[in-house]
Amino acid sequence: MNQPTIDEGIGKLKLVLGGEMTREEAAEWAEFFVMCDIPAIEDEKVWDLLIIISGIDILYSPTSYLHSEEDIEEWIKEA
Repeated sequence: MNQPTIDEGIGKLKLVLGGEMTREEAAEWAEFFVMCDIPAIEDEKVWDLLIIISGIDILYSPTSYLHSEEDIEEWIKEA
């Protein structure tokens, strides 16, 4: 599988904001790259974004996520 790009990561975040992808699906996508035995991500910005996306589904309480939609929008701007 090819290495992900910043644009792909931003695309996943936008899909989450638009309700077209769940946070769990986005996190699973990022975890595929982050949790492999020997991560092969060469671009540090991509790696940092993957780490962020892999935690997008962390719950603050049983019914709310730790990271808000505003956080996601900020991640997109910062990427």
